[in-house]
Amino acid sequence: MRVALIALLCAIGAGTGALFIGSDFMPALDEGALLLQTVLPQEASLDQVDRLNHRVEDVLRDFPEVDDVVRRTGRSERTEDPMPHTMSDILVVLKPRRARSIDELEDAMRERLASVPGVTVLFTTPLGMRIDEGLGGTPADVSVKIFGPDLDELARLAERARVLMHDVDGIEDLRAEQSTGLPQIQIAVDRSATSRVGLSPGDVIEAVRVGLVGQQESDVWIGQRRFDLVVRLQDDRRRDIQAIRSLLIDGHDGTRIPLGQLAEISEVFGPGAIRREAGMRRIAVEASVAGRDLGSTARDVRDALNARLSLPGGYFLDVGGRIESQARASKALSTAIATALVAVFVLMYIALGSAVEAALILLTVPIAFIGGIVALLIARETWNVSSLVGLIGLFGIAVQNGLVLVTQTRGFLARGHAFRDAVREASLGRVRPKLMTAATAILGLMPFLVLRLHGTEIERPLAVVMVGGLVTSTLFTLIALPAAYAQVEEWRVRWRKRSPA
Repeated sequence: MRVALIALLCAIGAGTGALFIGSDFMPALDEGALLLQTVLPQEASLDQVDRLNHRVEDVLRDFPEVDDVVRRTGRSERTEDPMPHTMSDILVVLKPRRARSIDELEDAMRERLASVPGVTVLFTTPLGMRIDEGLGGTPADVSVKIFGPDLDELARLAERARVLMHDVDGIEDLRAEQSTGLPQIQIAVDRSATSRVGLSPGDVIEAVRVGLVGQQESDVWIGQRRFDLVVRLQDDRRRDIQAIRSLLIDGHDGTRIPLGQLAEISEVFGPGAIRREAGMRRIAVEASVAGRDLGSTARDVRDALNARLSLPGGYFLDVGGRIESQARASKALSTAIATALVAVFVLMYIALGSAVEAALILLTVPIAFIGGIVALLIARETWNVSSLVGLIGLFGIAVQNGLVLVTQTRGFLARGHAFRDAVREASLGRVRPKLMTAATAILGLMPFLVLRLHGTEIERPLAVVMVGGLVTSTLFTLIALPAAYAQVEEWRVRWRKRSPA
């Protein structure tokens, strides 16, 4: 009884410690390269974007760990993933042997790049960016999306959210999408003026389209090369608002009327892009997470925004990014674990013919998780897909060991042994095979813990959980489970004696 109580107290303590372990989607990958996404204001010209990104590249090349730097600015609108010219992807190839880790390099680069004015930088990795964009639509760890009808109000709310997120511990590379600030020429047709000269608003818009955008009239062939012959205003007149006002429109009676008499022409600052999601306008505030786990950081972001960001009617927000992928993965794994528990219970009930013994094995399995939880705390790892898969593997081993113990105990009972003697024989008789099995599994997982090679980041949390869990699972099978089994059997005997015949 005392052994079972001690094991139960240890399990409760480990379960409490599990609440202090952070959560992430996937372990941080060391791909031997970094991918930096730089963002400049929407009104920046291509020459300005190129000049400032050259400064960023010069800063990155000063690091001795950097082998090469390659940049791509913008992406064609005809692709599946268009990108404006103000956004650039900078691939930083690192040397195989480095004195600093990826996290230390990111911190140092982030500090140095803060001196480049007007440039916002988001740190990720090439593969990590593709995974995050494919699953969450953005490479950012945390993306706060605010939905609503008015662009100016969305911009105000995004700036307020950015200020609130800045105070959250672990938030880095904070940036808010720009919805306004791009200079535009706005032409509003005066319907009464056009009707007086016998024109329709469409006639005026068509003339403006030909003058500013252009219209293809023919093809010009020079050798084997073909060029479009486009009619439009000269470039200097297309940029001059006074020249646009003086653009002559042909009337139906043969007269020519300046555009300024048929429409109101003004220079305004309008949205550079209108982003929509689920049929609604939205704006996003994106950030990276550094020096802290993703789950607790996203939780603090939600708490800060819910407590201090007042949203008008018709507006709402959603916290997405990599945290969405983590939530989906956790939900899928929780469903898989619950389904596995039910299936294992049914199968053990069919094999043993006793619901009490099947339930005993399942209820005592969490004691085997003590080592895995303690190992995560010591290694400072987080709950992620890899560590949860390791926990599932540990669950299978613990169930198998418990099932073997019960089966062997029944075998000794069939030979005429007393119950306590049967449990003792079943436990001690399998000490060497169980120790050899656990030692073999631990030795097979040790390279993931000791060697720091590319790709081992994915398996390391799994190995940490498995190695720590195998130690306590073996002790649990040899000590705690027999004690619990004997105690339950004693209660069953007492219950049979008290029950009427």
